Amino acid sequence: MSARHRIRARFTEATPLRVNGGVGVRLRFRPEAGLSGIDSFDDYADLGPALTVRAVMGLGKVLRILRAARIAAPPEPLDLVGRQDAAAGLLARAVGTRLRLELRPRFRLRFEVWTEQGVEVVDDVMDVREEEDAYVVRRRNARFPVRFERASVIRQRTKAEHWHEVLEIERA
Repeated sequence: MSARHRIRARFTEATPLRVNGGVGVRLRFRPEAGLSGIDSFDDYADLGPALTVRAVMGLGKVLRILRAARIAAPPEPLDLVGRQDAAAGLLARAVGTRLRLELRPRFRLRFEVWTEQGVEVVDDVMDVREEEDAYVVRRRNARFPVRFERASVIRQRTKAEHWHEVLEIERA
């Protein structure tokens, strides 16, 4: 389990988004102290388009920010599911609110390979082994490894993506 951080931050922006057929709101925070070297960070509140577990979790983030800002939630909060513009409009009123957040640092490794057939990307990489004749990429969640023959590889790289996952939101 990765370390958790409790920090104080200001809510600075809510932007409605459409991502892969789904809708949600990008939430931006500016730490007041506790995260050295980071000016701001983003989180995402998934709002559907249908009522799913992820949408309920995203709706929970939106409602906790509204509660911390002392802004009344809609009479029927589930009406915000699938309506990213309405949620962003409510959250715009909460900009500047001081919050206490619990964060978990997260990262994801990605292996990219260029071959004569094109570019292939392997997500959720656990490790990459260089063997004499191939690159063997092991993925998380016990999926089978992916093998790339060295003779067909023109170029390869491993990329790391880092972010902070917001676990709890409270009024500061």
